[in-house]
Amino acid sequence: MDGATCVVRSLAAEGVDHLFMVPGGLNDPFMPPMTGTDGVRTVVTAHEAGAAYMADGYARASGRLGVAFGIGGPGVTNMVTALAAARADRSALLAISGEVATGTEGRGAFQDGSGAALDDVSVLRPVTARSLSVNSPANLQPYLRAASLTALRERAPVHLSIPLDVQRSEQRADWTPLPEAAYRPLAIDREATDAALSVFSTDTTGQPAANVVILAGPGVRHARAEAALIAAAERFGIPVATTLSGKGLVPEDHPLALGVFGYGGSRWASEAILDPAVSVLVVIGSGLSQRDTLNWDPKMLPARELVHVEADPALIGRTWPSSRPVTASPRAFLELLAGVEGPIAAGLESGRSARLAFLSDVRSRGPRTYEAEDTTRDTEPMHPARFVTEARAACPRETVLSVDSGAHRAWCSQYWPSFGNGDYVSLANLAPMGGAIPLGIGAKIARPERPMVIATGDGCMLMHGMELHTAARYGIPLVILVFDNHAYGNIWYRAKEMGAGAEALTDIPGLSWPEFARAMGADGVTVSHPGEVGEAVAHGLTQNKPFLVSARIDKHYPTPIAPWRQAVAEWEDSH
Repeated sequence: MDGATCVVRSLAAEGVDHLFMVPGGLNDPFMPPMTGTDGVRTVVTAHEAGAAYMADGYARASGRLGVAFGIGGPGVTNMVTALAAARADRSALLAISGEVATGTEGRGAFQDGSGAALDDVSVLRPVTARSLSVNSPANLQPYLRAASLTALRERAPVHLSIPLDVQRSEQRADWTPLPEAAYRPLAIDREATDAALSVFSTDTTGQPAANVVILAGPGVRHARAEAALIAAAERFGIPVATTLSGKGLVPEDHPLALGVFGYGGSRWASEAILDPAVSVLVVIGSGLSQRDTLNWDPKMLPARELVHVEADPALIGRTWPSSRPVTASPRAFLELLAGVEGPIAAGLESGRSARLAFLSDVRSRGPRTYEAEDTTRDTEPMHPARFVTEARAACPRETVLSVDSGAHRAWCSQYWPSFGNGDYVSLANLAPMGGAIPLGIGAKIARPERPMVIATGDGCMLMHGMELHTAARYGIPLVILVFDNHAYGNIWYRAKEMGAGAEALTDIPGLSWPEFARAMGADGVTVSHPGEVGEAVAHGLTQNKPFLVSARIDKHYPTPIAPWRQAVAEWEDSH
């Protein structure tokens, strides 16, 4: 078989059943095996960034490698932002680009992106964990294996450039599937873990640990450790908050759930973690970024111990020094915590009543969401909180939400409850606009049994709304909620204070997004009144193709991020 067939069959043997690509001359040899290999379906996307976003969504939902194909040169440069976002969010995906034959490198070949010309391998090195050119047929399978293992081990995108002559080369060896441990490694520093768990025995005064709170981030999801997190929390009555990118790790209607802490955070999570009565804060699976720490608010630091558990030691201590740093798989740590016995278990158990009393007090301070009254406002143009609330009420509990970057991210964080099992996906860290539609397509392909809703804005639609064509072409059912405020909303909040000129730069002249959807082969409606939202969403969920619900939103409503605004103001005053 030739090299291109070898690559596709190897990926199939690794359990990758969907490939995402934009065709081009430099990856022509891949197309026959892409369409002729049992168990593999190839999705042609509107743009190479769309292919990479879809591969990212597929990787998050499936737990396997996501794979995107494009040509070298312009195809690679089109993928840069999507791969950078995947790296920021720690997604394991493989980008493969076709390249000019090695004998023509640097000689003016059309679309030459090789090291002798554009050098697109170097272009991708800053945004991937590894970017390699397969420089000979003998290296094709070793490089493919090394790249796949790197993507999984480092939870990051990787890139392989494969020249045409290597794609056409004779290959003989079969693929040996990667060990399952590569997907969910359970490595753990036992000495550090034992030291961390010992803080639950007694505190510095000899009393059992009482007010313990867990802050869980996306690393828990990467490790498929949601069940272990819930088991540990339930056994000892420990309240759990999540970061925004970890939203839904614990169902938000769970008796121990506090909701999201940080940007877009809930009242309960903010009140609990900022309370000076917290003695031990266990941070697990979060790098404690700006948004995860409420803009580096030192009030979140506990009175006694900060236990920080992360698979990547580089993320421990970069924001706050940890008194108990633990390099470990979140799943391995949580399973140990859930099953601990002896003095540690006794200490945690003795503090249960105090923790539950603390949780009850936090919940008594107000509803989980801020400005809950906005969810019932009967205004036109529509209040975003009401749009989100009505849409969520029309969706089954198991619905997955893919959220774009913009003001709607805060509305969805606050008013769209998540109930676990990977039901909230978003490009949370680099946060490029427009990625939610292709991200959602990839996640829906990986988990077709679950309803998929996408929350996006008119500014985001201008960027990658064309991927509606991809979803329509392949009959992928999605409901797309468009928050249409005729503006780049988050930017408008700041620009309106700068004067009319700056404010005008944020304007988006009105478009008919349902008409756009129909032109792409999808369908859609515009809703003007809150009472129309539920029916439109429910109808969309019955369709076998994408269905867009566009709501005219008033941009003047401030996002529900009062604790974030206060933390930013305090930080600016002190710096």
